[in-house]
Amino acid sequence: MMKKKEKKKLKKKDKVRVLDAAENQDGVRDLKQRIKRLESELKHCKNTIEALRHQVKDKKTEKNKKRKPGNSAVKSLRAQQSTTVAVAQRNAWKRHRYLRDRYDFYLDNSHGKPDARDLADKDLRQEYGEDAGFSKQELEHILS
Repeated sequence: MMKKKEKKKLKKKDKVRVLDAAENQDGVRDLKQRIKRLESELKHCKNTIEALRHQVKDKKTEKNKKRKPGNSAVKSLRAQQSTTVAVAQRNAWKRHRYLRDRYDFYLDNSHGKPDARDLADKDLRQEYGEDAGFSKQELEHILS
């Protein structure tokens, strides 16, 4: 049989275990509350950072507007221009090459020069639109 001292020790251990479990539950509850609080602080900090980023971005755009007063004039001029000079020249060369290729094609297929010019111009208008065509005098000058 167990002696009285041993029984008391066992009872104390059981009480300690029960107290430890209760303390652990309280600790877990405290930790969960602390986690929630920290998450809310983190969310608040993220919102603050995002707001500050927007303010910095707005200030930069304001500075750029103040610093470059002619900037809006340049932008509006570019918006009015449908294409730049380089793009317009490149497109003109493409149309010219296409016209020349079609003219050579029709000449190789036994068409006369006036007919080949007209057919090449017709193909050019179909490919690039009515505005891309030329008059008979221009065709004669270009494709001579």
